[in-house]
Amino acid sequence: MPKLSERLAKSGVNLLVIIIAIVVFIAAFVVLMAVSNASKPETIEILAASRTLNIGDPIASTDLVTITVYKDQLANMTIPSDQADQVVGGYAALPISAGQPILRDAIIASAGIGTRLSAILSKYPGYSLFPLPLDAPNVVAAEGASYVPGDLVSITVVIASRPQPPVTPTPIYDGGYGYVITPTPVPSAPSGESTLDKALARSYPPMSKNLFPQGVQVIAIQGLPVQTVSQTDPSSSTTDSSNISYTDYNQPKRLVLLVPSKSVEALSLGLQSGDMLIVSMVTEGQVDATAGFTYWDFEEMFRLERESVLK
Repeated sequence: MPKLSERLAKSGVNLLVIIIAIVVFIAAFVVLMAVSNASKPETIEILAASRTLNIGDPIASTDLVTITVYKDQLANMTIPSDQADQVVGGYAALPISAGQPILRDAIIASAGIGTRLSAILSKYPGYSLFPLPLDAPNVVAAEGASYVPGDLVSITVVIASRPQPPVTPTPIYDGGYGYVITPTPVPSAPSGESTLDKALARSYPPMSKNLFPQGVQVIAIQGLPVQTVSQTDPSSSTTDSSNISYTDYNQPKRLVLLVPSKSVEALSLGLQSGDMLIVSMVTEGQVDATAGFTYWDFEEMFRLERESVLK
């Protein structure tokens, strides 16, 4: 059987040409690999949360995992893995989901922290964290799992009737038949014909009012199952149900809302005296306050629309 070189010589193929072609192919492959590797962004190792952290939660070493990400213009907002010792002992200033990279602004160092609550309030002067109970009988809202931190919601309070004022009515002698007590007068429309006067005359219950037409931000959702990630595989996120008891599943569910401090009293009174509090999800709020809506406004709207249709 003839050798390969003899067969190639007989076929007229130059062995040197084949060798050169192989060398060129290998060189081109090496160059392409080098260019490909050079075009890839540099990677860095940063810290991520191993479990869901709520506002004010202290940060322990077990709450941290290391993940590898590409280095880009946003990398300086994250915390390198070699700075874990500076994070341990601090507090979460913002909600951090399991597996989410930890941003520098989401952590408050332990030094100078008086309470956990001050971790978030130090970033929002003039605001308060209001715990709105989702399981209160007069609260109408989506289930807790429907919300995520950062959602914008508005709260509408519905009042069915006005409470009686705590005063003693003055008895009036009727001239011969004993004393009678005059009932509390019902507001009536003024004699003026202006639209404003008529609208103001309808300002009594049943009524509803949006307390936050501009919207308030959801900071945290309390009472939901805790999400954790694997220390070996930070990309996987699961619900840690191994240590969840019946009591854990029945924890009160609350929305922690970032509310202007001047509005806390109105919201508290609405929660206590309102017949219904409706929590609405909104994409963006409106700057101007609303005029509210009463049953008498509904009657007037019904009358005007009915008149328009019948005409």
